Amino acid sequence: MNYNGLVVVNAKNASFNAGFDGLPRRLPNGRIFATDKALKYCIREYLSDNEAVFVQRTQKAHETKDGVVQRYLTLKENYLLKCNKTSIPKSEIEIIEDLKSFIDVRLFGVVFAVDSNISITGPCQINYGVNRFENSSIYSSDILSPYRNPNEKSKDSQQTTIGSESRADDVYYVYDVCLNMNSAQKQGIDISDTDIEKLKNALKYSVGKVTSTTMFGCETVSMVWFENKDNHIFNNLNSQVNVYESDGNIIVDYSKVNDIIKDRINKDSLEQYSNKVENIGISNAQ
Repeated sequence: MNYNGLVVVNAKNASFNAGFDGLPRRLPNGRIFATDKALKYCIREYLSDNEAVFVQRTQKAHETKDGVVQRYLTLKENYLLKCNKTSIPKSEIEIIEDLKSFIDVRLFGVVFAVDSNISITGPCQINYGVNRFENSSIYSSDILSPYRNPNEKSKDSQQTTIGSESRADDVYYVYDVCLNMNSAQKQGIDISDTDIEKLKNALKYSVGKVTSTTMFGCETVSMVWFENKDNHIFNNLNSQVNVYESDGNIIVDYSKVNDIIKDRINKDSLEQYSNKVENIGISNAQ
């Protein structure tokens, strides 16, 4: 059996996923979007509260000639630390089994390019989240640092530093999610019912728990999840979701999605979640 889901992430006066220009990411047509990495980051952070996750930036104190410094681990150092090893095993099978012990690897896979190149394809795939709300805007604000310019030769050396930050006023990113159990089986990855429940909870609650400066104001507001018949996987369902305002309420309309999936899913498996929005158009939800 395979599963599909749709997840709607709202960013209100926030920046869920900025580009290198500091602005919320935009497609060539100007529509705001966010990468799958932004959502996966939140999921991993959420899961790490109670689970061991592998792909996560980890700092460790290191002795240098200038004293003790904090720096991020390399991929090799990360493996050795989290798998409690003193060296990389010669057996790739042993490495793969070690990696599969982490829930994020079982779900999303990993590329382990240390000594050899090991690639595990994650059975859970998430595409880019695309804004489906038509009245979103991006704005920037000047901010002032309390510290002066350290360049003594600058004419502004006695002035505090001015910078800027960018936000989006109200964005509704719609993500496609699939969980391909056929792919998991072919790779010898055991995705348990408990893993699936943890994934669903992370999709619903992980974004709201990340409270960095730019992501404070982001949360998942809607989700649907269902099991497919005949090992089918749906693609690009997020383009069929409409998000709009009506009488002061935000509506997430799944009507077009429902028309596509209604005869091709196990209806008893259909679940929905909503938070501060109203879901419409999706039937037989539990």
